[in-house]
Amino acid sequence: MLNNSNLIIITTTLSHNPISEKRRANLINEFSKYNISVILTHGINKNTDTQANIFFKIFKNSMEMFKKTTFDYAIICDDDFYPIDNFLEELNKTVALLPDNWECLHLCPGYAWGRRFRDTSKISYLNPEHNMNGIDYHESGRFYINCNPSTYFNRRFWLGGPDAILLNNYSINKYMNNFINQYNIQNDPCDVIFVKILNDNSYVCRQPQLGYEKEEGGTCT
Repeated sequence: MLNNSNLIIITTTLSHNPISEKRRANLINEFSKYNISVILTHGINKNTDTQANIFFKIFKNSMEMFKKTTFDYAIICDDDFYPIDNFLEELNKTVALLPDNWECLHLCPGYAWGRRFRDTSKISYLNPEHNMNGIDYHESGRFYINCNPSTYFNRRFWLGGPDAILLNNYSINKYMNNFINQYNIQNDPCDVIFVKILNDNSYVCRQPQLGYEKEEGGTCT
């Protein structure tokens, strides 16, 4: 069972940025309900780098931070990730159904919770932006299985908006290597890379969606 002794939240923040400060406060306040610690790594301001490379570095830095801890699990997320009510209870219900060899669980990709619609009455519900016919899911209805990278790519099921991924310490090296190698092949945005490195041990939340994106006024990268 995931709890405050084995789970950590890792996100990025920017100093002296009002939007980032609001997002940071949201995450800290929400996860303090479960006494789960939030590790903040410093974000990267816009410079001569590309946006794709900025976010690649941020996610890579977060995974490296996780590897340095003693925690069994980490949720690596954008700072505008906002967990649903009863988040930890619902997360544990979903994780309990995953096979022992699971590598990652995407908690709330924008196409699934309805980022385009932003209907607050449907928070935690599957409210897809795309036709989901033919996409396999677990008999419980809680998550998608057999996540084929070609299918997800062709149907534009990008795994961001927000980035929010549960990872574990026994497969983090493999996941990190796949992430870096795929970025080196083609400098795609992270949400596209997450799709390209899907495999049989990757899972995507279906119902409930475990969070959503709360931007607090705009971008801060």
